Amino acid sequence: MKHILLVFFALVSVAVSAQDKFKVLAIRGSVTNGSKNLSVGAKLKPSDRIVVGRGGYASLAHINGRTVELKKEGSFKISDLDKQATKKTGAVSGKFAAYVYNELTEVEEPLAFKDTHRSNMKRTGSVERALGDEVNVWDSIAAASGVGGPGELQALGMVGSLSMANGTAFVAIMPRHSRLYSDTVTFQWHRSPKVQDYRIVVLDKDDRVVVTRETRDTVMTVNVREAGLKAGQTYQWYVENVAEKSYRTDPYLIWLVEGAEGATIRDVLTEIDNDFDADDAVACLVRATACEDLGLVYDAWRSYRRAVELASDVKNYKRLYAEFLNRHGLVADAWEVYR
Repeated sequence: MKHILLVFFALVSVAVSAQDKFKVLAIRGSVTNGSKNLSVGAKLKPSDRIVVGRGGYASLAHINGRTVELKKEGSFKISDLDKQATKKTGAVSGKFAAYVYNELTEVEEPLAFKDTHRSNMKRTGSVERALGDEVNVWDSIAAASGVGGPGELQALGMVGSLSMANGTAFVAIMPRHSRLYSDTVTFQWHRSPKVQDYRIVVLDKDDRVVVTRETRDTVMTVNVREAGLKAGQTYQWYVENVAEKSYRTDPYLIWLVEGAEGATIRDVLTEIDNDFDADDAVACLVRATACEDLGLVYDAWRSYRRAVELASDVKNYKRLYAEFLNRHGLVADAWEVYR
């Protein structure tokens, strides 16, 4: 009986050790498993070894929800990487990570700019936001839908770029309709040939001007609380031509989070920051997804940009960023990022 038990436990041990430990999320350049080139979605066992060539890159998702990025040339044992990824992700950050992993490994190219984000997030499980506030990110943002693919997106992007270039369109970039979690926000817009001096205007819900700043640049950083904006209230902002006030961007709403809502957001983002390496591109995508789901469109935008900066040659990361821009009406910017 003793020998039978030993054999049984040995078989169990072999079965466990042979199970898949990682899934390939993204690769760049030469990345192989033995003599075989790895592809996105491939699964790796403890007995496998990854070889990353010069200039190569691989992002792997562990079965416990954590990610490992291989950014340097070399040979890596999956059994060693498995030991590094020992801590499980939290329940909330794990849900957002699962959504991102699915998008990276199961969405095929070529790009189809369809707004599936909302239904996908419902499927994976989003964080419930506080009810009763004045900004519902999904209802108040008119996402650019019905765009069929790269060709149509390119055409729309070219039209948008031309409109901005000749001054028929004056376009704000960020923040679009968004909750604001941090005190400091950088307003940004596209340069217009019709404008020499820009004025940023922030109005309260009674259309009273609370902030005006002038610049010749296309960005303006404001500490919103020092400027007198109050938590729990909605504000409208736009940029206008100092010389011709009627020439302005569309207005966008910003909402400064407060109280319990702010605490919920803090808990979610803290969990993600504790579970993932801040310099990991996939971690930035996870954070971006969480921010967008929480209505923090501005913070999501910053996280998407950071992900692309960290791994600029990974096309699938650009795709997720471009889809985000497209969802929020920045079609020209989306095409520029993706192409």
